[in-house]
Amino acid sequence: MRQKIVILLSVAAGIYLFFSMNGVKDVHSSMPAGKTAGKADNRLIIAHKEIFGKLARPLVVFDHGLHSDKFRKEGCKTCHPAASDSDLVFAFPFRADAKEKSSLRDAYHRKCIGCHSRMIKEGGKTGPVRCGDCHHRERAYLAIGQPACEFDYFYHEKHVRSLKKRCILCHHSYNEELVYEEGTEQSCCYCHDEQKKRGLLLSVETELTLKKGLSIRKVSHSRCVNCHLDFSGKGEKAGPVECSKCHTGKYKTVSELANIPRPERDQPKKSFIEIEDAQMKGIPFDHVFHEKNVKTCKACHHETLNKCKECHGMKGSPKGRWINVAGAYHDVFSSVSCYGCHNIKKSEQNCAGCHHHLPDMDLQAKGPKKEICKVCHSGKKGDVLPKNPLAITMNAQEIPEKVTIRILEKEYEPSTFPHRKIIGKMIEISNDSKMAASFHRDIQTICRGCHHQSNTEAEAVTNKPPHCRNCHSLTFDQKNMNRPRLLAVYHRQCMGCHEKMKIKALGCTDCHKEKNRRPKDISSEG
Repeated sequence: MRQKIVILLSVAAGIYLFFSMNGVKDVHSSMPAGKTAGKADNRLIIAHKEIFGKLARPLVVFDHGLHSDKFRKEGCKTCHPAASDSDLVFAFPFRADAKEKSSLRDAYHRKCIGCHSRMIKEGGKTGPVRCGDCHHRERAYLAIGQPACEFDYFYHEKHVRSLKKRCILCHHSYNEELVYEEGTEQSCCYCHDEQKKRGLLLSVETELTLKKGLSIRKVSHSRCVNCHLDFSGKGEKAGPVECSKCHTGKYKTVSELANIPRPERDQPKKSFIEIEDAQMKGIPFDHVFHEKNVKTCKACHHETLNKCKECHGMKGSPKGRWINVAGAYHDVFSSVSCYGCHNIKKSEQNCAGCHHHLPDMDLQAKGPKKEICKVCHSGKKGDVLPKNPLAITMNAQEIPEKVTIRILEKEYEPSTFPHRKIIGKMIEISNDSKMAASFHRDIQTICRGCHHQSNTEAEAVTNKPPHCRNCHSLTFDQKNMNRPRLLAVYHRQCMGCHEKMKIKALGCTDCHKEKNRRPKDISSEG
């Protein structure tokens, strides 16, 4: 009798049970290389605020790991039913209108409370059946987010080897129906990432996936977990099915993936980029080198794995969102353009010392600086990188060892700048980077980090660039208020470099010794 009362009370409580519950958070957001996104957890938040709005009762914390352990023998089908193709459906609750409040609320209560109540009847240990036990006020503002699951080249190569290149198990394309076409394999994200802005090239596919709710989260769980269950059911070695085993919050860096084979799509090792009717010389491009310096092909191939010029022509086209080929390669602010990606590299610790104050673009044209065009547009078919990685050398006799800066002395002694030592360090950093070696073709490029407006071909005396004071005056230039005065220039240059490169912070007396003050006149003392 007591059990019946408990069951009746739980059903009655369902009428007042809040309008909440938000399924599992989308955990397929991208993360920076080498970063960790929270602690792996087998608990999920149920709140559905996008449907219910303000919650009438606190959110629910669902311990997925506890339930999967409890029903390990019965398997995932305990909560996740099979679809027509016999694959388990990992949406929960399954039979409910996900956009209708009462249907969604009742489905949760029917499944969860129904299971707990049935286990009470059977005399087993079970979960709560009262409102407050699930919707606990102490959890009202609790936030649990699963770290993104990053399927990197390491895991891809592992699958290629273990599945003996049966790409059809994961990859398909859409042509009125799902088909597999060898040599056209692409990332699932191209069609199933609902958050990404797209052009017209995959509009049919993306409209269909959006209409059917085939998000990257849904299809990856369906494909991956069902495949793992299938292999383990046959007694074969299989991948994980627990949340925390995939959503670890740990991500490999580019350097850790450098020696992992990339997926084969008949991509050239080296190519020569030529655009029909272009007025600039062609560009030699080392594809293999760039593969090793990014975590995914999507770093450049943002829409499909096709060549850039197939979407971005000389005049632009709808499928390339009217971005012409010059914009695709040279957009200063785009992470998928050549110029934009290089600018991101310039912000790294070793490069930022010089590049932090050098404009990334021509401020008038709002485009790349024209003087570097010849570095890429060489027109030479062959090696992109200098054959000698140590492309820059220094002749000590031509470089002053120290430079004394006197122009600002007032309360402090003149500042002595270790000129040759600094240049030597900059050359070392440049020669150690293949990218820097491509663009820093001679020592004058290194010098330009400080002497940024100087042109060696115009200098009256070789190896004697103009002084800072030749352009920057002691006071503000009233005709050019954007030009910093001399004091600001020195401090911005030196202190900015130390800050960006995370070198020892500079105080006044680190560069300038205080002047010896004249002893006080004894006769003036009272």
